[in-house]
Amino acid sequence: MFVPCRDYTASLEGYRIIFPCVSVGNVPQLAVDLIINTLRLSRAGYLRHPGLLPLVGNDAFDHLKSPGHLHLSTEVYCSHELKLAVIQMRVPLAKGYQKVFVEDLLTWVRDVRALDLVVLTSSDAAERRDSQILGRPLRFMVNQLSLPLYDHFANNLKWCSLEPRGGIATGSMTGSGEAQMKLLSDEEMFLPCAGIAKRLHLMSTQWDVKQVTLIAFCSQGDNIADSIGLASYLNEWLHLQENSVSPGWACPKSWGLMYGGASPDNLF
Repeated sequence: MFVPCRDYTASLEGYRIIFPCVSVGNVPQLAVDLIINTLRLSRAGYLRHPGLLPLVGNDAFDHLKSPGHLHLSTEVYCSHELKLAVIQMRVPLAKGYQKVFVEDLLTWVRDVRALDLVVLTSSDAAERRDSQILGRPLRFMVNQLSLPLYDHFANNLKWCSLEPRGGIATGSMTGSGEAQMKLLSDEEMFLPCAGIAKRLHLMSTQWDVKQVTLIAFCSQGDNIADSIGLASYLNEWLHLQENSVSPGWACPKSWGLMYGGASPDNLF
């Protein structure tokens, strides 16, 4: 599944892998753009899979100086100092390939002996419950293998876990005896427009992969602010910006034409 660059020979054992689901507003993709551009990550390779639609573009990031630098649909960027691997997935999956792609991705993460998998996704803000409208539009989930992180997120970082549909918020629950209250079942997990996030989360324990899922509620439109919010949410946990060469998030120049160029003056 992973095809390394010719000059890449390092192992991903012990690395934390960040994966963005293709979801509403492409917020995870924009957040990953910020991470790659800010940390100046180097490209390690790309993912090859029959479910990935073809795509090619150029000059996505500022620190890749060679003009005409080509980018593919799903690439892997790494920092050996941070032991961090960041996947940038720019395309949706072909119809009928969701299950097999999730299985193959989890198999790869397990086989390289990664530390864990951090999934970024977004969910339709119009489908929020009343209690989710108040406060930050961000939530987290952990799987069975990542339960030790739950109390750190809920108590130290003051994050709120994703509420079960029709249930109560679990962000303030503590104690190992309430582990079952911290894990959502298939029926309780409501993530509209979140891509493969739900399937990844439910299958990760079976594949023996530690997984944390971070969720941003948003709508389609100008989602730059949402992506900065999701990247900053992740940064509260991993402190990624401490390793950047400049303060704050560095937006890549490729974002300049995200919504097209300016309207011609003679149009009006």
